[in-house]
This record gives sequence, C-alpha cells and structure tokens, in this order.
Amino acid sequence: MNNQRIYLSPPNVGDDEFLQVKSVFDGGWIAPVGPSIDEFESRLSAYFDREVIALNSGTSALHLALKMAGVEIEDHVLVSAHTFAACANVVLYERATPIFIDSESETWNIDPHLLDNYLGQCKKLPKAIIVTHIYGMPAKMKVISEIAKRYDIKLIEDAAESLGSKIDGQITGGFGDYGVVSFNGNKIITTSAGGALICNIKEKSRGLHLATQANSGKFGYDHKEVGYNYRMSNVLAGIGIGQLANLDPFIARKRQIYQRYKSELASYLDFLPEPSGYFSNRWLTAALVKHEAFDVEDLISFLDANNIESRRFWKPLNLHEAYASFVFIGGGVGEQLYKRGICLPSGTGLSQEQQSYVIDRVKSFFS
Repeated sequence: MNNQRIYLSPPNVGDDEFLQVKSVFDGGWIAPVGPSIDEFESRLSAYFDREVIALNSGTSALHLALKMAGVEIEDHVLVSAHTFAACANVVLYERATPIFIDSESETWNIDPHLLDNYLGQCKKLPKAIIVTHIYGMPAKMKVISEIAKRYDIKLIEDAAESLGSKIDGQITGGFGDYGVVSFNGNKIITTSAGGALICNIKEKSRGLHLATQANSGKFGYDHKEVGYNYRMSNVLAGIGIGQLANLDPFIARKRQIYQRYKSELASYLDFLPEPSGYFSNRWLTAALVKHEAFDVEDLISFLDANNIESRRFWKPLNLHEAYASFVFIGGGVGEQLYKRGICLPSGTGLSQEQQSYVIDRVKSFFS
C-alpha cells in the first residue's frame, strides 16, 4: 500500500460526467435553468414513478417538504433521533417543535412501536413525521405508513442515504407523502452538492414556486409569500445525469464491499443483516464493536493514524446541546448504537488492495 489516505465515501466520477458538463458549457446553458436539469428531473421521475424537483441540497428538500406539508409555528414534528442534524434544523426553521423518537434494533431506524404508543396518548397530534433510512437500510415503512394514515399525519421520507434501497421491490423515497434524496459529495451518486424532493404531480408546481423565490409576477417580480433560492443549477444536473447511469453498478459495488467486511471482520464487529424483503444499498458499511473492552473512538483514532478515514454513528439528536430541551421518546437503543458504532470506508472506488489494508488494520487493532 502507498501512503494515500483512504476516505470514507469519496465521489466517484469519470468521463461520462465530464462530457455531460462539457455539453452544458458548449450549449451555453450556464444559467441556473436549462435542458440538463429538465432531463435529470425526468430521469429521476421515471426512476421513482413520481414527480421530482431537483434542488441545491437534501436539507432544502427536507425544508420544502415541511412547508408543503403545512408545518407552521408551534406545530409538532416527530423526528428519528438517530439521524443527521438537518432533520431537526428544518423543523426549527419553521419555529415548530421536534419530538425525537428512538430507534429499534432490527433496522436501527425509528421505532414504530414507540411511534404508535406516543400518538395514542399525546394531547397534540404532530403535523408531520420525518423518517430516515439510516446508512441505506430502509425503515419499517409499511408499518410506519399505516400509522401515519391512521392518524392523518403527513409522512416525510428522508431517503438521503438510501437511494436505490427497497422494501419488497418498492424504492425508498416513494412510500411517504414526500420523499427526500441527497446528492452530496459523499452519497452513492453525487452532483457535487444537491438533492431532490419527491412529491405528487398536483404539488410539483407548488414546490417549484417556493424553490424559486415564490415569484408570482407575470412580467416582473411580485412576491405574495416568502420563497427560497433552492433550485439545482443546470451545470450540476449535468453531473447528475452521468452519475445516475451508474447507480446500479455503484449499489452492487457498495454491497460487495459490505459483504467482504462482514465475511472477514465478523469476529470483531456486528453487522446489520437485511430483514426479509429488504434490500439495502449499503451506502456505508456500518457495524458495532462486539466487545465492551474496546472503545470505538480508540478504533477510529487508530485507523486515522494509519491514514484511514472512518466515522462514528450519528449522535442521537436528543443528546445534542442544541436540541436537549425537546421531548425524547424511547430508551437507550440509539445511545448504544452511538457508543459502539463505526462506519468503515465504503466508496465505490475503493480498490481490493485498499479494502484489504483496512481489514488488516482493523484486525491489528483488536489483536
């Protein structure tokens, strides 16, 4: 092995993406809108069999979903505790109140049992539920969808990490009233920065209106409500077109990486299996340190000293100072996941030699 650093999940781009962006430059479509963004949205819509709005980030998509779900000041929104901070931040953008729900141990996602129990006894029903598919593993969407419908609560599906994951053949992002995906640089496909909102055809025009500063003027600028500058640029959409063509091979490679880690490191780490009917894109290979004698931070530091980037699990949102004042429902599942969890290098460009080196270093730490 040379001394080149091995990153957690770096982007993997090639000639196709370069040619797509070159065509944008050659055609003079450097302005924010243009034919590439139309094509990218069209291909995404065909993939999800729903309408899609390409945006400048997954966070923007989450925020738009909340706006379109009618979330306002003092409304309550249920949020997976084991997820990235954006899911809480967008709730606070609207001066609404997040309520955090703990994970279950089978998928590491929001616990439907806790969710149902809370809704059955709460005095004020939430306006929406944000469910994250963590590290690419789908949440228990069939049960969660049924609960949301029973209580007439809007369901927002955070599929930022799970593009291409499925439950009984149905793609994540398409179960809820709204779906969100991310094309950040570390995701399974990237547009450098970007995301998308998945919605119904009747709501797409509303989403586009809000995402383009809510301009109502026929011949000029006239704003009757607050809007946002959330649209993806035509240039980045060109990258997305090239990346989307590689989605299936990238998923296959991610799953190969996961299987090899599992086969060679099962003595030291516990890996999350797929429940029956589930298919995970394995965006990141995430595992739990088996033995309490070993500290996951020590393992991450050891790997870092060997020029390997790894990462802890998401810290449960209820444990962050910024959100500590909000209600948390559950026990210690998410906290235990955080205490023991590590994400290993999982980029689609990871070579066999590089993965062998990571495996060797992990074994060396434990031995």
